[in-house]
Amino acid sequence: MWDFIAINTYLTGSVTYLYLPMIPDMAVARDKSTGWRQKMYRLLALGWRGTEREWVRLEKAISIMALIIIPVAVSVHTIVSWDFAMTLMPMWRSTIFGPYFVVGAIFSGIAALLIAMVLIRKYFKLQNYLQPVHFDNLAKMLLAMSLLWFYFTFTEYLVTWYGNEAPEMPVFWSKMSGRFAPLFWLMVTCNFIIPFPILAIRKLRTIPLIFFASVCILVGMWLERFLIIVPTLTHPFLPYNYGTYWPSLTEASIATGTLGLFVLLYFLFAKFSPMISIWEIQEGYQVASHTIESHHPVSIGQKSAGDVHPAH
Repeated sequence: MWDFIAINTYLTGSVTYLYLPMIPDMAVARDKSTGWRQKMYRLLALGWRGTEREWVRLEKAISIMALIIIPVAVSVHTIVSWDFAMTLMPMWRSTIFGPYFVVGAIFSGIAALLIAMVLIRKYFKLQNYLQPVHFDNLAKMLLAMSLLWFYFTFTEYLVTWYGNEAPEMPVFWSKMSGRFAPLFWLMVTCNFIIPFPILAIRKLRTIPLIFFASVCILVGMWLERFLIIVPTLTHPFLPYNYGTYWPSLTEASIATGTLGLFVLLYFLFAKFSPMISIWEIQEGYQVASHTIESHHPVSIGQKSAGDVHPAH
């Protein structure tokens, strides 16, 4: 019940927050398309005409959703962490799981966003819109999340080791030096050791290296989710119930199928909606032109009167 409510609340909020800024662009697509596409875009545009009243209401709605989506995201990932922390299973009964899961979601989310931006930039030839400064700023955010992830991970395992509780130590040592140790240290390498120097050193923050670091992070975060679940279920609270685990063909098919469904939905979204917000680009050009006019009022006035020198 917790997961059902949390995921559907997050899905509803995210779709609403994504859809609102797309309404003006849907109207542009409606006016420039024909046939069934025009009918589809007319439905999605909700009768948008671009009046001043509509713009005021749209910007107000976007501002409200921008405030609402933050606590929704935090609460959703905290509730997901409670699925683990509310049980008596070893290494799941941790009060740090709430912020740990929130940081992990933001961490892997930024990495996935960067990967999508690199591929879209290359495929759709959007170099003029997705510029190196955008990747550099997101890389700095990724660096901050990497540091937070390392802090929470270190704290979790330090407290477990220092507490030295009998049910938890088999799980702890299975990750540190046991059968899951290669996966654990690969996770640390992918989430911190590899991306940290790439993201921290300015000369290394190039788009190809940022893409490489993001791929490593996605691999590392998948391993983190695996290592949270499987070692604990392999070494449950009662020691006589220890066992082994290997994903079945059904489980692997479900995981592969969900990944393929996500990629398909993303490709369909990229095909039928603008990858770059049209109205925000136009608004940016207007702001830039007003800024130039305010900085060079004499030159603009001369040019409009036809008195400006060709060298200007």
